[in-house]
Amino acid sequence: MQARAEKAGVHRMGDVHRGKPKPLRPLKVVEKVVTDPSRDALLTEFGKTTLNDRYLLAGESYQDMFARVAVAFADDIGHAQRIYDYMSRLWFMPATPVLSNGGAERGLPISCFLNAVGDSLDGIMDTWNENVWLASNGGGIGTYWGGVRSIGEKVGQN
Repeated sequence: MQARAEKAGVHRMGDVHRGKPKPLRPLKVVEKVVTDPSRDALLTEFGKTTLNDRYLLAGESYQDMFARVAVAFADDIGHAQRIYDYMSRLWFMPATPVLSNGGAERGLPISCFLNAVGDSLDGIMDTWNENVWLASNGGGIGTYWGGVRSIGEKVGQN
């Protein structure tokens, strides 16, 4: 069985509060990854249930999912095949958002985003807007607040 790749864009976190992220560059199209359905036998029943419940796209097999993710992050066909082989043999398994969203045009394929709050109302509001956008797209968030003045410190001309 062979999985075919679709063209996709790589995005950056610029101006996230104004809408969708801007594409950085197109990914190279990977022609095909050769899948091996017999590797389904390596999965436990619990693993299959979890993949069915949370990770597979409609009509997608376990091996198709591994191929989809491999294609999404590969530089070329050889690289995609190696990533697929590592995942399908259970030698390597990516983090949940990578496995669930990689190559799927849904959510973000990143486990956690880190940002910092600027010491101003604009800084606080910009970070708030960014965090709302990240959370609504399935991203985990870690925000550093150390640059914001403490309670009781002078603000403005006071």
